[in-house]
Amino acid sequence: MTFFTPEEVTILLRLLLAHCATDFLLQPNKWVNDKQAHTWKSKYLWYHGLVTGLATAVVLWSPSLWWAILIITLSHVFIDGIKVSLEKKGSSLFMFIADQLLHVIILVLVWLAIVNGWNRIPHTWSLLSVNYRLLAYLLGYLVVIGPASIIIQFITKRWLTEINTEDSLKDAGKWIGILERILALTLVYTGQFAAIGFLMTAKSLLRLVDKPDGTSLVPVRPFSSRKHTEYVLIGTFLSFTISIGTGLLINQLANFK
Repeated sequence: MTFFTPEEVTILLRLLLAHCATDFLLQPNKWVNDKQAHTWKSKYLWYHGLVTGLATAVVLWSPSLWWAILIITLSHVFIDGIKVSLEKKGSSLFMFIADQLLHVIILVLVWLAIVNGWNRIPHTWSLLSVNYRLLAYLLGYLVVIGPASIIIQFITKRWLTEINTEDSLKDAGKWIGILERILALTLVYTGQFAAIGFLMTAKSLLRLVDKPDGTSLVPVRPFSSRKHTEYVLIGTFLSFTISIGTGLLINQLANFK
């Protein structure tokens, strides 16, 4: 059951499509660099706003929605200008996420005004809040992100002192594990077990056969020691075992009647 029609949802998708196209495909690096250098005085900040407005007009294709086009255009310029001003103190992932989140919020608010959907928000939220399948799937992701990491850390801790991790990127193993568990859990949710086997094999091969840097004059040899390889395989199998087990349990819970 949904409180928005496919035609209404299509409008939102078109707005999001126009945003992605103008922000990532139709904005040359020259424009970005000039905005960072001159901020509000950059002509490319306003060019980008104009392109955004034109793209919005194309996807809406309705003269009566001129107000929506104007709001999206001006808000886009304002948000980008604020972002560039703050980035002079240091660019960060947080700034990028905040910038995109604000753009999306504006698009959703404008869309709700277009389809007159304000009074349907409480009903839609109540529908999502009682959807136990959605809550079950979210629980699964939280399990493989949080508790799974701690469980694997405790189990492999006894071998950590026997391997050399000084040449590894900081927290790289942690994030690789989180991402692989999220991907594996998603594949279990969708029943793609063959893809899980391929993912596990690909990762094992990449970690077993590390590439030399090619600059050494000594005979080429694998970078990984036997202990390092065994440590990685233990962590990998633990990671996939927890992900698959969690996914199977959540699927049973989601299909419970």
